[in-house]
Amino acid sequence: MKKLFTLLALLLMFSGFAQDKDGWQDWEKTSCYSKIMFRLKYQGKNGERHIWKVQFRSGYDSTISFNYRVADDNPDNQPTTHRKVLYGKAVSTESEIYADTENIFLIVDKVSLSAYPQDFITCE
Repeated sequence: MKKLFTLLALLLMFSGFAQDKDGWQDWEKTSCYSKIMFRLKYQGKNGERHIWKVQFRSGYDSTISFNYRVADDNPDNQPTTHRKVLYGKAVSTESEIYADTENIFLIVDKVSLSAYPQDFITCE
């Protein structure tokens, strides 16, 4: 009985750990802004497209906004296509992204220390 209880406790501990991670990669800093972090979660394929989820976390004390794009090829000279607003020290909701390949890049630019796309701060 003692062995059964120990085994059950171990299984519950490992299942709880798996649920906490839930397939998300670790938080990473963006290449240019150390106070904006992101994490990705691969969802699989739908037809020929790869499905990803992205989530952002702000290290700024006040509201920020920024442009972002997930690219599945060379990210140079391609415009960002989405804008996100985050309150101070907040974590965003999940956004779904579709890509042609499983290897992707995340590009963040045009960061503003307000909810509006104005007075952009430079890359650190």
